[in-house]
Amino acid sequence: MKEEELIRKHDSGRRAFTTPDGYFENFTTQLMERIEREGVQPEKVVRLNPFKRAMRYAAAAVVAGVCIGAGTYLYIQKTTTDQQVAETSEIVFSEETMDEALDYAMQCGLVDNNQIAFYLTEAY
Repeated sequence: MKEEELIRKHDSGRRAFTTPDGYFENFTTQLMERIEREGVQPEKVVRLNPFKRAMRYAAAAVVAGVCIGAGTYLYIQKTTTDQQVAETSEIVFSEETMDEALDYAMQCGLVDNNQIAFYLTEAY
């Protein structure tokens, strides 16, 4: 509200921009007459140099090739790594190693005799 009062105070009631009387009533006809008189100039079409156009397609092909090559390389690396992990995860423990692990678990109180008996009966 204060801003409007401040504007009215400095404006002193006159309008900063005015148009002549009847300007918009004849605007369309005046514009059409001016277009007919001067004519409409077609816009100039700027064509790309054929070399530049070919370079754009070549750049797009290079980017696509790099993406496909990188994706293929990463896929092959992942598959190879998965196969190596699968091969190394098949660890066979000897009976002596299993006995040592069981003795250690019993000493630490992780397994008691009842659990061992349960595991042995379930295994067979």
